[in-house]
Amino acid sequence: MHAPLSLGEGLSPWQELRRGWKPLVACSVGIGLGLSPIPPFTAGIFATALNAQFGWPRGEILAAIILVTIGLVLLGSSVGRLVDRVGARRVAIGSTICLGLCLMALGAVGPNILSFYAVWAMMAVFALGTLPVTYAKVVTGWFDRARGVALGLALASTGVTGALYPFYIHFLMDRFGWRIAYVGVGLLPLLIALPILLLWLRECAAPGEAATAEAAVATDGLTVRAALRRYRFWASALAAMALGAGTGGLMPNLMPMLTENGLSAGDAARALALLAVSVTIGRLLSGFMLDRIWAPLVAVLLVVPAAIGVLTLTMPGLGLTSAMIAVGIIGLVAGAEFDLIAYITGRYFGQRHFSELYGIQYAVFGLGSGTAPALYGTIRDMTGSYLPALFLSVGLLLGAVALLLTLGRYPADSGVSE
Repeated sequence: MHAPLSLGEGLSPWQELRRGWKPLVACSVGIGLGLSPIPPFTAGIFATALNAQFGWPRGEILAAIILVTIGLVLLGSSVGRLVDRVGARRVAIGSTICLGLCLMALGAVGPNILSFYAVWAMMAVFALGTLPVTYAKVVTGWFDRARGVALGLALASTGVTGALYPFYIHFLMDRFGWRIAYVGVGLLPLLIALPILLLWLRECAAPGEAATAEAAVATDGLTVRAALRRYRFWASALAAMALGAGTGGLMPNLMPMLTENGLSAGDAARALALLAVSVTIGRLLSGFMLDRIWAPLVAVLLVVPAAIGVLTLTMPGLGLTSAMIAVGIIGLVAGAEFDLIAYITGRYFGQRHFSELYGIQYAVFGLGSGTAPALYGTIRDMTGSYLPALFLSVGLLLGAVALLLTLGRYPADSGVSE
């Protein structure tokens, strides 16, 4: 075993944040203007315009999002391996350029929906490097004591851009049409994210630059093969899938769930207005907690209340206040998932192959969150009710917590020797 990682020596959390704020800002901007918020926060808006222009069914338009899930599942670990080999900076910059060009290309699609799918397929391959898998390597390299907060700050940007995208897109659509709106969205990563990445994104590679001297040993960590042989890796991966499915299945179905339970469309919309806010708060809160509390216990404190919130949605005649509280609590977990997965990967398996290992974990998470919405919709169609899907979410969330509690204490140095 390596020497234990000392959290009582070296830089304080505030000193880490002062030292690494530029790379942190670059990561936050890169994630916020990357691929991650594009499908959930823009696809539905553009679907309405594309349906009106070409007559494509909304279901066929939104099916393009599945290509991102497929790309993540098939290529997530490969992107992580590329980051470990050539560095996060090169991958992030190259993928950011590809993302901007692909988004602008969507504004030029013709009446054949296959052209629309083709651009999404290219984006699902060449823009994967803008996902948190790339930037988490940078954050976990620069920060040790403030790692949780730093991850939360970096990932919270998706909630900010998610809240702003609808206003920005509608502004462009109302004045110039949906084609220019796609161009406008594509310009954001090119004109805002790219310059900041070029200026400030760099990894804290040298041991002398590490957030603490002892944290440098975490650059050893486990090899990919060794990690894949560990129970902890697959327990955390299955927990990630369960969390992804348990929350991901709920998000796009919340509106009909609430209205079928007696809320008016207006009240359901008011309840859902809390979602983006609570997701952002969840990322910051979980980051703060992860720096102070054992990660599986953080999962207990956030996920168990969310499971109770899901149970609340099963109550007949749900009122607006109860719905808002339940949705808000569920949003906290939806915001905390990425922080938890990234933090657990770094603490239990080290930094040597962090991106590839996190890429696998992220892909497994994406498999759960990407397939669950359709599964929940199918359950509703087959049973005539969302109740079975809600109870399934409760089981998935509690099962994820149970798996994480089996991980045990952090390795003495965050990078277990073989």
